Amino acid sequence: MIVNAARRTTQFVAERVNSVFILSVAALIMQIPSFYGEDIVNARNNYLEGYRTDFWGGISTLIYAHVPDFGFRWQIWLAIFQITLTSIALNKTLPSVFHSKRKNIIKYVAIYSVLTFGSQMTRDGLMFSLLIFGFATLNSMLSKHRPLKLIVWPIFIICLAMSFRPWLSIAILPLIMMILKVNKIRFVRWATAGLVISITLAPLSFEYLAAKGLRLEKSFPQQQVMLMDVAATYCYTTNTQTGERAARVIQNFSDNPNYKSFVCQLYRPDTWLSLTKSINTSSSGFEADFKLIQPGNVKQYDELESKWLEIIIKDPVTYIQNKILFASKLLIGSDSRNISILSAESTSTRILGIYKFAYDIAITLHLFSLFICILILLLIPSKRYLNNRNGGLYIDQYTIHILSSILIWNSLSAIAYIGSNGRYTYALSLLSLVLYLSHKGEQQVKIDKNE
Repeated sequence: MIVNAARRTTQFVAERVNSVFILSVAALIMQIPSFYGEDIVNARNNYLEGYRTDFWGGISTLIYAHVPDFGFRWQIWLAIFQITLTSIALNKTLPSVFHSKRKNIIKYVAIYSVLTFGSQMTRDGLMFSLLIFGFATLNSMLSKHRPLKLIVWPIFIICLAMSFRPWLSIAILPLIMMILKVNKIRFVRWATAGLVISITLAPLSFEYLAAKGLRLEKSFPQQQVMLMDVAATYCYTTNTQTGERAARVIQNFSDNPNYKSFVCQLYRPDTWLSLTKSINTSSSGFEADFKLIQPGNVKQYDELESKWLEIIIKDPVTYIQNKILFASKLLIGSDSRNISILSAESTSTRILGIYKFAYDIAITLHLFSLFICILILLLIPSKRYLNNRNGGLYIDQYTIHILSSILIWNSLSAIAYIGSNGRYTYALSLLSLVLYLSHKGEQQVKIDKNE
């Protein structure tokens, strides 16, 4: 029986490695036409050719400005790096043996989805590839009982990943604690406190040091959050005084004296960019004439910050209502929909559309959203309870940790809200999927060993 179990394990591990390798190569070759990324190109050009501001972040500028650009386009080298990290992580994290076809299908779908997202030319794509690699390395080290001091390496990678979205770093703490708990790692209180503080503050420190080291001029990217909050307040509040305060702030971003009279015709709660141009049928013909606070204009930014805080302090109810709206949009990734094959204009993009068709369908149906992730995590114990009512409704600690991480991530994203594009949350939902599958696989391995 032991020999048979070992044979099955070898067979499935070999099959998994092959599937990861094949899909990794496919993710690279099939997506070459799409390897561009407007934001990361802007971050690179901003440093190499532009004014060297911190608008796209210190870490983003540091990394994207120094990717080699020889032989291939620099984005292809970046894609190779991201896909390699993601592939290694999948091989480390999914060593499990699933005996049922259903679970194996889910595993292959997860591999395809994770590789597709991990190869995206966005800050979230690179963040995710580093994040999943860091978690895979951490889990691997702990499961192999390596010296605890070595976890500094994967923790560093995780913190580096979160430097792309440093305000979210606290959200991955439940996942780290989950892995430590599963591997029965217990720290003394001061060590636990040190780990929590490091994971919370290190990403902010990396971002600050990168911006300082590159001597990037302050461009106040946080004004996007303030603008989104003020616009939502102006367009939705029923409090007259609050609306008037918001109107005065909004008007400062346009030389058009009539801007505040039609800005709500432009505004969409899915993205702050709706304030800058007409992207709705109902706002066709309006000229936005919109301008952000220019780099180095500390006085104007301080005025914006002061007025933004005044609006929140004097009418916190409206602020909270707006954040609840933003949080609900983030839960489903409401501004995410795209079937690339339908908009293909060339043979290469058509081929890419075929490869990404399943992924695009999942995005359009919001299947990678935090809401679906929560729903699945709650349906699993519910199904178990219905099959065995004598056992009671039980949610395991692994699920509780993932749900906690989702709640924190969504809440912090709502506070720092500039739009509801799903890519702001897919990193967590896909990471949670891989970690959950890994956990179930490890449980199956333990059962096989006992047999």
